[in-house]
Amino acid sequence: MSEEVCYSSVVFSTPYNSSAPVKNNEATVYAEVKKAELAPVKTVKTHPEQGDSRTTGQETWSPAQTPVKTEHRCQPQQGAIVFLSLTCASLLAGIIAVFVCYYLTTGQLRKDQTLLDEILQFSNFPVKQYCSKERRCSRCASGWMFNNSKCYFVDLDKPWKTWEDSRLECIKMGADLLTIQNKEEQMFIMNFAPTYYDEWHGYWIGLTGKAQDWVWINGSSLTTGFWADAGSQFKTHVLTNTGHKDKVLNSWRSVNSDMANRWICEDKALLF
Repeated sequence: MSEEVCYSSVVFSTPYNSSAPVKNNEATVYAEVKKAELAPVKTVKTHPEQGDSRTTGQETWSPAQTPVKTEHRCQPQQGAIVFLSLTCASLLAGIIAVFVCYYLTTGQLRKDQTLLDEILQFSNFPVKQYCSKERRCSRCASGWMFNNSKCYFVDLDKPWKTWEDSRLECIKMGADLLTIQNKEEQMFIMNFAPTYYDEWHGYWIGLTGKAQDWVWINGSSLTTGFWADAGSQFKTHVLTNTGHKDKVLNSWRSVNSDMANRWICEDKALLF
């Protein structure tokens, strides 16, 4: 960078003395003074004075100022985004928890209402037979077997009885003798009731009549039978023999009603 050189004249005068000789020529001393340039500073005039067309929209430099870089800091904004994300996640989890709680509660209420409707069908509901001390109720009374909306009971302790007495035993329990409606139920009974004594003894079922006029105790006519043979239909009451497990669909025999046998009771299950 070129340096500006200034020259100045310095005159040294002596104190006034009348006796001192006066010189015509004075000594001149030249000194070099170097002046360094100041770095220009860029400034922007944002609000020019009215009428000053030279500086409007223009950038000027001021030696009294230096350029300043402005740094943009995003850390506070990032923190706010994280906070909002966590808040939304917490709210969503709370909503899901409330929904699950509501679903479970309403489901239990519907189940309880259905159970109540079933209980109201009884004139005197036997709570101890269906429900435990913790008030947890089963579909069937204690000692009964549930299968496809029905409950079944076989008394293996009492003496064998005639068809009429066997039906009375079922009625005392609020039930009736077994009615078999289809093949699936017949197969279930053959597996449910154990074999006893001999092949001629079995379990009384609720079918009466003779020949081609067999009627169930509920008043419906027989549509599908599981007879052991054609010659077993000449008596008036029917039992199912479980002695031949290989003849599941051929086990019915008609016998006299005064013959003593075991019996199978049937009742409607609580549906809830």
